Amino acid sequence: MGARLVRALPFLVTAAAVLIPLPGMLAMGATAMEEGNVLVVADLLLDGRWPNGDFEYLYPPGNVWVVGAAFWSLGPSVLVERLVGLAYRVVLLWGLYRMARPWGRGTATAAALTTWVLVAPFGLFAYSWLCGLALLVAGTALVLDGGARRSSAVGAGLLGLAVFHQVVLAPAVLLVLATEAWHTTRARRRRLATGLVSGLSPFLLHLVLVGPVALFEGVVVDPVFRLRSGRRLPLPPDPSESADMFARLDDMLRGPDPWPGLSRPAQVAAVFWLLLLVAVGMVLLPRLWRIPHRRRFTTLALVGIAIVPMVMQRPSPNHLKFVGGYVFAIATVALAVAFGRRLPLSRRHLAAPLSLLAVVGLLFAVAPHHLGRFTVDAFTERAATWSTPSVTHAGRTLPVGDEAFAAELDALLAEVDARTEPGDSVFVGPVDLTRTNYSETFLYFLLPDLVPASRHLEMNPGLANRPGGTLAGELANADLLILTDRFDGWSEPNTSVEPGAPEPARVAADRFCEVWSSPFHVLLVPCGERSS
Repeated sequence: MGARLVRALPFLVTAAAVLIPLPGMLAMGATAMEEGNVLVVADLLLDGRWPNGDFEYLYPPGNVWVVGAAFWSLGPSVLVERLVGLAYRVVLLWGLYRMARPWGRGTATAAALTTWVLVAPFGLFAYSWLCGLALLVAGTALVLDGGARRSSAVGAGLLGLAVFHQVVLAPAVLLVLATEAWHTTRARRRRLATGLVSGLSPFLLHLVLVGPVALFEGVVVDPVFRLRSGRRLPLPPDPSESADMFARLDDMLRGPDPWPGLSRPAQVAAVFWLLLLVAVGMVLLPRLWRIPHRRRFTTLALVGIAIVPMVMQRPSPNHLKFVGGYVFAIATVALAVAFGRRLPLSRRHLAAPLSLLAVVGLLFAVAPHHLGRFTVDAFTERAATWSTPSVTHAGRTLPVGDEAFAAELDALLAEVDARTEPGDSVFVGPVDLTRTNYSETFLYFLLPDLVPASRHLEMNPGLANRPGGTLAGELANADLLILTDRFDGWSEPNTSVEPGAPEPARVAADRFCEVWSSPFHVLLVPCGERSS
């Protein structure tokens, strides 16, 4: 009985860590543009409309296909989407545990918990990056453990699927497969190649569905060339001022911290430098510390280096957590090995818990607000939250987190119902259409009987407002505009502050008239229909 309990202890500890914040994660507001986009794009997929082709989407469609399949099976809802997000996180934790298992169950559990501490505050949003990272980690674990077995091919297939969710993970995937192919037999190389081709094969189907031009433009041209200058933040981060818009907004809303430490902008800068230092240091450690399973650890460390460019693109608090969740997990493994060598034999079981405490403690000390406070809230205050103010419309319920905002949305949706018929087209965007920095994509999800008037579901700088774009022509044929000024104060040190094409704003001013307004929203219809 005692031996069974010891074997089950890692699972029980991890399960408890996942379950404690789960109620609050399920109840979080779903008004972020990114989550709303997943909801509406997966919903449109059920109607036969394809991402990258029929509407703009900045990633390969893997995540949309998964959420869309869940919607087809269980019905479109925020709960279903978040259960998919929970599944992503479970796969991620399992993959981390499996990767670190050769260094002991305790060490593997500590590595998985390190990641969970960083990603739990983000909630359960089915984010494409987290799914891609989960597939990368799980696939790497199976490839490293597979040997000549079929699990190697399965792992390579998962690595291919990781790229189908996030193209930026391709260097990490190639690194894992190249290092394994270099040290193995020809038969195993064939297994790895077969698995990789199988994992990448959905690209061929998507290529047929949307065409090569739309796929290349949606996955490469739009995110890498058109969008990048409007989302890029300064490198290295400025320790005196937060560049990320939402970090500054959080600073204003949350007020002062009860914990001492660096200023909030300085915390972001410190975590950035710590992440780079640890990522590079993990590659050097195997020889310096003579870590057992040296080649395996080196591969895992190199994967960390390969995903660091995600942070270099935009060193915001969230991006630091997404990448740090993996890099600091590998650091936990290294520390557990070091502690295990220095502790007496009777106390070596303490090496893993000590490594977890050391890594998490260091992160909390460096960033008591962005890492410490967010995590503590997720496991304490937010964990006790089972419900939140929500909006229900057309059989769909969306948590919004604020009663006054929920009441305003109820009034807005009632007015939309009074002025539209099923099949009418609606556009959701900002009042200032020359600066398309953010939007309330969740409104499309709450209006399933209406058709999005534009292929730009999200409002992104350099895309929706680019000169020569399609937005002006799409607005000329729209039946209804829902505009908000909630994001008119958007300000980041990049091209998002610069006005784009004036044509969409001109069409809105010339063709549409205001028929309803509230503190944050205005409703416009073609001027000839305003008395309807």
